Amino acid sequence: MKTLFTIFTLLSFASSAIAQNGGDYDELMRQSRKARTTSTILVVVGPVVAVGGVGTLIYGLLANEIGDGNAIYDQNGNFIRYDDKKHTTEIIAGAAGTLVGIGLALTSIHFSSKASELKRDARRAKLKTSTDRISIPGFQNGMANNRSRQFKLSLVIPL
Repeated sequence: MKTLFTIFTLLSFASSAIAQNGGDYDELMRQSRKARTTSTILVVVGPVVAVGGVGTLIYGLLANEIGDGNAIYDQNGNFIRYDDKKHTTEIIAGAAGTLVGIGLALTSIHFSSKASELKRDARRAKLKTSTDRISIPGFQNGMANNRSRQFKLSLVIPL
C-alpha cells in the first residue's frame, strides 16, 4: 500500500509539473492583456508612421521634379540659371519612415497571436498540487495542536 501511495504521489507531482504551463490564471490573463494592448498600439501607430513616411517621400520626389530653386543672375543682372536644391534627405527619410511604419504594423501580428495563445493557455484545465496543514478531529487524541500535513491534488478548470 505504501508503494502504491508513493507511486501515485510521484505520478501526480510529475503530471502537475507537465500540466502547469507557466503561471496561474490571473498572471496569464494579465500578460494576455498587456500583449493585446501592445498589439493595438502597434497596429495604430504603424500605419500613421507609414503614411507620414509616404508623404515625406512624395514631397521629396515632387520637389526634385519641379525644381523651384532660386534664380541666379550675373553682375549685370542677366539670368544665368536656377539654383536647384536636391531633396535627397526627404526621400531617404520618407522611405525609412515608410519601412518603419510597415514593420511596426507587421510586428503587431506577433503580439496579437501571443495574446490569444496566453488567453487560451490560461483557460486550459490545470492539475494543481499543494500541501496544507489541516486539523483532523480525533487524530492524536485531541483537537488542540494536532495539525497534520495533507497532500492536496486539485483539478482547476477556469470558466
